[in-house]
Amino acid sequence: MEPNCVLFIPVSSPSGIGEYMRSMIIAKALKLRWPDINIHFILNEQVAYFNDCPYTVHACQGSPTKDVVGVNGIIAKVSPDLVVFDASGRAKQFKQAKAVGAKVAFISQHNKKRSRGLKLNRLFNTDIHWVVQPDFCIKSISYWQRAKLAFFNKKAPQNIGPVFEVSSSSYQTQLIEQFDLIKNDYFVFNAGSGGHLVAGELAADIYYQAAQIFYRKTKIKCLVIFGGNYPKELPDDSDITCVKSISNKDFIALNSTAQGCVISAGDTLLQCIALHKPCVAAPVSPDQPARLKLCQHKQLVLAAEATPYSLVKQALRLIEKQQAKTLISNMAQLAPVKALALIVGDIAALFFLGNESDVQKNSTQKSSIQQKTAKKNNVQDNN
Repeated sequence: MEPNCVLFIPVSSPSGIGEYMRSMIIAKALKLRWPDINIHFILNEQVAYFNDCPYTVHACQGSPTKDVVGVNGIIAKVSPDLVVFDASGRAKQFKQAKAVGAKVAFISQHNKKRSRGLKLNRLFNTDIHWVVQPDFCIKSISYWQRAKLAFFNKKAPQNIGPVFEVSSSSYQTQLIEQFDLIKNDYFVFNAGSGGHLVAGELAADIYYQAAQIFYRKTKIKCLVIFGGNYPKELPDDSDITCVKSISNKDFIALNSTAQGCVISAGDTLLQCIALHKPCVAAPVSPDQPARLKLCQHKQLVLAAEATPYSLVKQALRLIEKQQAKTLISNMAQLAPVKALALIVGDIAALFFLGNESDVQKNSTQKSSIQQKTAKKNNVQDNN
């Protein structure tokens, strides 16, 4: 048995884009594994990328987590084999997914969200739980949580680290030529999705200002990626290469071949660490300071404040060969984790391990839901 239909429900808001991008990466990987699979997304109708999604998209009112009735109606209509809640979802939505016979996967990105996924009302309806943090970035689950998992015979959440798509060296070479860059001779500046505000100012504008100052001081080429949620026109700058948004594959490729990166302390920080790329990071959203502090304590990053002066001061330190060498050495000591491959493998195992009675049960549930939906639609048509 294999999944024929997968429904992704990532957190989607006008300020952030990380969960959506992660779900897109997973969707692409599933499509490569099972080319005939049907991919569906539920997205907040207000997000800038709503019409850019290449898969079937269903709109919800505001955050998917808050639109319980709307999301549950879509789950019943689509009747997927697998629902992936990426940092989203209420207990009633998890329950609805199981009611239509779907497997349920939950992705959490920090301790608070992981704890929410371990509450009984979600735990009973969750087949697999991934935590997109490395072990050193998140506390171990508590004794009570372990006891609860053991008592109900549930798997513990897996710390899998950041999810990203790796490209070949030839692809990377093509890409930097396209942007007129030289390998290991440019810096990437990116403040995340483009919608984050720091003290009332767009973080993307702060990072752009830092790139301007850094270029004036060093004459090193700078590529500023503003993010898909950036609400303004890009600046016309002959010195700085300005890009609104690119695919995750291209983003990872450009980071991989840069001399250094000046980034936010979100998922990109963990990606740079996994790539062994020297970086400066500053927090631009409430969940980032704790992550940055942990990575700084391990001497994996140069921490900065989200101001042009602080970012430039730390970026100049990255030019020092010894400083960059120390960061890379510390990163290299961490065990490499291929999060995307783990996710695809876990999903395959979910369906491979399903026995015939499970298949029959799921088919019966789906048939029942479809009959009820058809009957409801007939009543509405007659009215």
